[in-house]
Amino acid sequence: MFSKRHYETIARVMQDTKPDGTFTTNQIRLDQWAHIRDMLARAFARDNGQFKQNRFVAACEPGANVRARS
Repeated sequence: MFSKRHYETIARVMQDTKPDGTFTTNQIRLDQWAHIRDMLARAFARDNGQFKQNRFVAACEPGANVRARS
């Protein structure tokens, strides 16, 4: 089972790897990035019934606060 610190670390990595989407080829990369983010969110939800998919998706956006509430 994953823990809060795993989700936070992965969200930070997703922030760092999000393409900017300013060029056509970057839109393809952005679509791939979003697909991976959504697949991770679904996998984490299956792994942990307390996992909040919408919070993870929001935390993957650059500049978002990834620290989970205690």
